[in-house]
Amino acid sequence: MISAEIKQNLTQSSWIRKMFEEGQRLKDIHGPENVYDFSLGNPVIDPPEEYFEALRNYANNPLPGGHSYIPNQGLVEARKKVASHLSGRYGEIGVSEQTVIMTSGAAGALNVALRSILNEDDEVIIFTPFFVEYKFYVNNAKGKAVYCPLAADFTIDLDILSKSITSRTKAVILNNPHNPTGQLLPQENLEAFNRVLREKEEELGATIHVLYDDPYSQLIYDGDVPNPFAAIERLFYVSSFSKDLGLAGERLGYLAMDGRMDGASEYMAAFVFANRTLGFGNASVTVQRMISQLPTLTQEQSGYKQRRDAMVDVLTEAGFEFVEPKGGFFIFPKSPIADDTAFCQLAAEKFNILLVPGAGFGREGHFRLSYSVSLDQIERSKEAFKDLYQECIKN
Repeated sequence: MISAEIKQNLTQSSWIRKMFEEGQRLKDIHGPENVYDFSLGNPVIDPPEEYFEALRNYANNPLPGGHSYIPNQGLVEARKKVASHLSGRYGEIGVSEQTVIMTSGAAGALNVALRSILNEDDEVIIFTPFFVEYKFYVNNAKGKAVYCPLAADFTIDLDILSKSITSRTKAVILNNPHNPTGQLLPQENLEAFNRVLREKEEELGATIHVLYDDPYSQLIYDGDVPNPFAAIERLFYVSSFSKDLGLAGERLGYLAMDGRMDGASEYMAAFVFANRTLGFGNASVTVQRMISQLPTLTQEQSGYKQRRDAMVDVLTEAGFEFVEPKGGFFIFPKSPIADDTAFCQLAAEKFNILLVPGAGFGREGHFRLSYSVSLDQIERSKEAFKDLYQECIKN
């Protein structure tokens, strides 16, 4: 028999995967060109040519012992590359190869951080709507997820946040730009968020860490890029190369921190230990070598902005209400009927549109779609979205 916890979690399995699988079934029936699958946030823009060039060079000139075990913290050259990238992006932030650990994607980094800082039943605040796996990551570390709703425009309601913090609060997960809404918190919002945490720390005698989940930081279309290192104390910065370099299947991410933070060396020792004992060992050595050879880790992703603009036009013309995303590749519109699950089922069964109910992200009455699809699919879906909306409002 499987464990009671896993059995319970299976009953809450991801709506994203359910709708993705439904999309495969519909494509077999109707043909791929007649199905509009917006369910899965899979990057559609390939890695830069320099990545493939480095890969070809390495294949033709393999390094003796190049596939042996490496330090669990990751290759020095990869960590230096990440530290240089972050310093170039955010300025003098105290990040070096000593305070970066290469991980199995951003998911691995979040699990490593949570396992390193949580005692049993310590609380972790998760803003809703949220990336569906966060609650399972907290459970993995025997913590307790505390859900804090975002405001109607998907910014942080500081009053609700303040009321959500207790003496057992150990961390807050902050995703910016945000999945599933595409909202972007600017610098002044991050600073206000930090002030609330520091005030509550003093009031309650707590120590609150911020896990800043930032895999979409190079997919920002409107507004300035915020600097979390300048705004937030006790910051653990989490990111990956899945979106900006199009390397999602390679599962390479990292966890970084300011080496001037109190207890920095102890935190890093804990991260390396957790990376090993959680079973990740270390992230792919070959991909670490490749990214360390790239001339830059900064990539302009204008292709996603094109898709954002096209998807916004489609939804606006159809009549849907939504907060326009400023980054990432998701939109989180309001469902035109109260039951968002029924709405997504209708969209799939009658109009071959694959969407994900907002209930799966902890926010009913909405739905999520990913515009990380072909521009052709977005354009072809226009009439289907119009018909779907009209079907909803006529009943």
